[in-house]
Amino acid sequence: MLTLFAVAQWNQARASVAEMKELGEEDWTLTHAFYANAGGFLLHTPDCPPFPINAKSIHYLCSKRWIECPRVSRHDIWDRSKADKFAKLVALTQAAWLVTQVIARAVQNLAITPLELFAVAFVVPTLATAFFWANKPQDVNQATTIKISSSVSEIIQTAGEAAKRPWSDTPLDFIEKPSWNNWARRPVFKYFGGLRTRPIDRIPNDYVAPPSGRQSIIVWVVSVIHAAVHVAGWSFSFPTRAEVLIWRCSSIVLLLFMITGGLIPVLSTKPWFNFKFTLLWVWERSIQGPNPTWVQRYLLDVVSELAYVMYIIARILILAEICITFRSLPASAYDTVNWTAFLPHIGG
Repeated sequence: MLTLFAVAQWNQARASVAEMKELGEEDWTLTHAFYANAGGFLLHTPDCPPFPINAKSIHYLCSKRWIECPRVSRHDIWDRSKADKFAKLVALTQAAWLVTQVIARAVQNLAITPLELFAVAFVVPTLATAFFWANKPQDVNQATTIKISSSVSEIIQTAGEAAKRPWSDTPLDFIEKPSWNNWARRPVFKYFGGLRTRPIDRIPNDYVAPPSGRQSIIVWVVSVIHAAVHVAGWSFSFPTRAEVLIWRCSSIVLLLFMITGGLIPVLSTKPWFNFKFTLLWVWERSIQGPNPTWVQRYLLDVVSELAYVMYIIARILILAEICITFRSLPASAYDTVNWTAFLPHIGG
């Protein structure tokens, strides 16, 4: 899930940098774009409560001369971040060390516990997420204020017919939402998690258009590799035959879900895809055109919901397996890797 949002946010940040450079703003970086899309800039106008604006809105307002490009340095943004690149590097080093130890244990025929394999499986999406979020500041609580004397009403009046449509989150929805291609939050989540006020006073973490086809394929591949790592425990030594079967069946369910279920988000980026579909139970893609069929309205959504339920059950069973196998681990699970065995030996 995090990898999906990371890829989508990275894509939007790259697009923002390209747009701002077209305006001659060479100092606008990926860090600025991530900062803006996370709600780092608050727009203050005379006729509306302050509300956050993302990178697309900043580009639009700059191109129309409503505002000057915000002059906040990359260093200042990182100074507000709760995690610098050194902290991220330490975390990645720990993940790499875990993978190295597991590989070394396999080479030396030492037992690998289900917990170790489970942790290695999450290293794959963690590395992918870290790559796409390398330039993203984290947990910045103090936003940069942009004050203008012009009113939101003036901005809307001069923007044309598109701006006169009803907005749901901020008055600048007409700038930020068209690229979402019929995706929207499910109604139950529209006011969830501190989003009760309008205009919204913060940008939620998942406030991003779903990724394009190429980025969806990246997420799909990462997800399949993540699930396939669990299957590597097929021949692990479990205390009972039933636990062996539970692990094997659960890992296969995860893999099949990622292979087949992961294709649907990829296909949903295609122009011909016209089905009601819920992504991670949070976002919905609506059907376009009159008189949708039963298949368009229900079939794909019902199948995907059932697949999500099976996926959750498989996850719970794997977590239970990890806990209960500690009662009877193979003796070699307590042995450490003999690192000197990997050093070349020079004969005398």
